[in-house]
Amino acid sequence: MTSAEPAAEPGFVSFGMLRADGPETADALVGLLTGETTRWVRHTPGFVSSRVHVGTDGTTVVNRGEWTDEETYRTSFEEHPEGGLLRSLGTRRGVLAATVFRGSPAAPRLEGPAAHARPGVAVVATRHLGDRAAADAVLEMLADSGAWKRHHPGFVSATPCVDRNGTTLVNYPTWTDETAYREWMADPRISEGQEKLARLEVAPPEYVLCRVAAQIDAA
Repeated sequence: MTSAEPAAEPGFVSFGMLRADGPETADALVGLLTGETTRWVRHTPGFVSSRVHVGTDGTTVVNRGEWTDEETYRTSFEEHPEGGLLRSLGTRRGVLAATVFRGSPAAPRLEGPAAHARPGVAVVATRHLGDRAAADAVLEMLADSGAWKRHHPGFVSATPCVDRNGTTLVNYPTWTDETAYREWMADPRISEGQEKLARLEVAPPEYVLCRVAAQIDAA
């Protein structure tokens, strides 16, 4: 991709989450994900970008992949003959659990003052909901909160994604650094919003605070 070519818009997103037995295993997973994505994934049709993260606990690795659509994700990635190593990461020694969320952006990207900066910190927030109506209600609350979030110093962006069934929603806010994240979380409007969202959930939410380890864009 040259600088004259605009980046493709992602229509499908995956979050692969690996729980490791320690930082050494997590670092090895980051190396494998970054190496394989650089070697072949970034050259496949429909690939937009990948961002590899390490949880601040040092034992969680999250790979966020963006694709133009679900069909190209499946044919270019899941069914690719080079994909054996990536498909087997969940069974490697030292990996305690592996999950994958697959879904589509459910609302326009919310941008903050640092929208053009590369993020240093991200949160992967997974919410378990009863039905699509509950997901729509969560999306409405997130949209309403954008009135103040888009002005928060150090905020880069957030994009909520919903799976095909409408029962799992993953929000992905990012900041320039951990200081901006801490100041965001200290705002009383965050706790107020969490209380409202909790009424729509059928299971406790899952939060992973991550540092961005690598960004790989389409070739």
